[in-house]
Amino acid sequence: MNRKLMTGIAAAVLTVSSLGVAHAYTKDHGAKMEKRLQYLSEELGLTNSQQAALKENMQQKRAGMKDQHQAKRDIRQQLMQLDPASKDYQLQLNSLVLKAQEQTKAMIMAKAKHQEELYEILTPEQEAKFAQLKSEAPQKWMKHKSEHRKGKQCH
Repeated sequence: MNRKLMTGIAAAVLTVSSLGVAHAYTKDHGAKMEKRLQYLSEELGLTNSQQAALKENMQQKRAGMKDQHQAKRDIRQQLMQLDPASKDYQLQLNSLVLKAQEQTKAMIMAKAKHQEELYEILTPEQEAKFAQLKSEAPQKWMKHKSEHRKGKQCH
């Protein structure tokens, strides 16, 4: 029984962990969104109507992400409240795992929808440039993190 219990807990923790790390929304999220919008506008040469559509898309994504993050917190809270000594513990755990899987599915589908809507806004040339920016992003992030570790001011 102890092995089953540990396996169940591990499965639940892994499933909940797979939901991703919650993005901490700061008070200046609006400023960050505007900065990102300005960056993309400059890099991709967005028109005013494209900028407006992209801004709307970003705002909708943010609202959806808040709901998803709350759902993840709820699942983690429910996991912490499970009683391993309960007779129906395994049933409760399995139910929670299914909820976490559905939440993960919803998050992936929302991300795909956002991506699809973004590409509807862009021209084929802008799509190619955006794909290039996305491929360069990890290297830029690593450089940014490296500079922070060295104490350089980058903002």
